[in-house]
Amino acid sequence: MFSHPDTLAAFAEYCEVLTVEHERLDLGLVQMMEDNGSILRPGTKTIRAAFDKLHQRRILSNRGFPVPAFSEVRGPDDLFDFSSAHGFPVVLKSVRAGLPGQRAVWIVENRTEALRVLAEQADRELMAESFQAIVKELVVIVARRPGGNSRTYAVAEVINQDGACLEIRTPAPIGHRVAIEARELALRLADELDAVGVLAVELFLTTDGLILNELAARPHNAGHVTIEGSPTSQFENHVRAVLDLPLGPTWANAPAAVTINVIGGLEGIDPANNLPDALVVEGAQVHLYGKRPRPGRKLGHVTALGDDMEQARELARRAEAALHGRRL
Repeated sequence: MFSHPDTLAAFAEYCEVLTVEHERLDLGLVQMMEDNGSILRPGTKTIRAAFDKLHQRRILSNRGFPVPAFSEVRGPDDLFDFSSAHGFPVVLKSVRAGLPGQRAVWIVENRTEALRVLAEQADRELMAESFQAIVKELVVIVARRPGGNSRTYAVAEVINQDGACLEIRTPAPIGHRVAIEARELALRLADELDAVGVLAVELFLTTDGLILNELAARPHNAGHVTIEGSPTSQFENHVRAVLDLPLGPTWANAPAAVTINVIGGLEGIDPANNLPDALVVEGAQVHLYGKRPRPGRKLGHVTALGDDMEQARELARRAEAALHGRRL
């Protein structure tokens, strides 16, 4: 319904401000709406940088931000030229987000694996990046108003497995100096892109320092922890920011907060059936999304606060296990 220009224009007439919640949008239609006078926050400058990873890399590289070596991949020659310069493994990425559940990143170890991915993804625009020796994966959530007033939440550590986010821990155990550096980098990037609303800045902490991974110009999975973990959640601050209202406080409500995502398993268990068992875990907050269970699908999340990371994680793990019918 919202892929037709006339439908979008009619919808926009009823809105004072428009914002976005995912990357599967037609950038041409987004630009058309802004050109027609709709107030879009974030604007197309931010959206294009977040949605188009190759465009993003070119902009940030030109502005001196720390990004991996990268290259457009139009065919095998481009990829092998890149691997000759930077070696294997090589990270192949889809330039644009795919459909929900569709894979977008491949780490290829050699020419054979690279050719297989290129053949399988022939209908998608791809890019190559140099492989990074990752110590930790981090996310900084920035909320920014149109005039530039910004706030950041505590730097989060994200635990991923097979491309899926399993766990978010705040504050990330990275030390004061690195945390300040990560937050300052995220704020500088938000200013560079004229971001409005929530901008999630994904970073790799490597043995050589911080490297930018990706951007999300919307509330982010890693920010779910802010619902209980901060006085003002990322969702509320996104709305405040796009409406140009004062931002709410983003300090931590507890020394530690952990969110564990509830992922559908092969057994097809509906976690809603085990909700009473999870609610027995005092101190854990359960969020279920009402989705039909299927393997690998995110069905909800559990958050717990604690006096330290071990306590918060133990509470969240017990509640998440209970939703799957397990006991820890």
